[in-house]
Amino acid sequence: MEPRPLPHYTEGEYGALDLPDGWHVASLAFFAASLAARFLVRLLPAGHSYFGRVFLPGIAVLVLAALGLLCGLLGLRKTRSRGIAKVGVFLNATVLVLATLAVIVFFRLMP
Repeated sequence: MEPRPLPHYTEGEYGALDLPDGWHVASLAFFAASLAARFLVRLLPAGHSYFGRVFLPGIAVLVLAALGLLCGLLGLRKTRSRGIAKVGVFLNATVLVLATLAVIVFFRLMP
């Protein structure tokens, strides 16, 4: 019995693997998570320090928006998902700019 070659893997066992393209979905998921970062941070165990209670939601928004932007930029490589990836890049970039502006204003107002 001869092994049947798969249509996607014609280069043999050392060929490049084709992963499913879910970068645009991950970008939109990170955008939604960055909007709900305040509530997601409450799911973490409570810390006793002032740093965790005040700064952790802001840091979480910045990190989640940056990850969403990265996933959106990776999603722009494929032509099938380019439209939704552009939306994800725009939304995450907007959240990243607004969160950065909020951090700058916060530190300008703090004595």
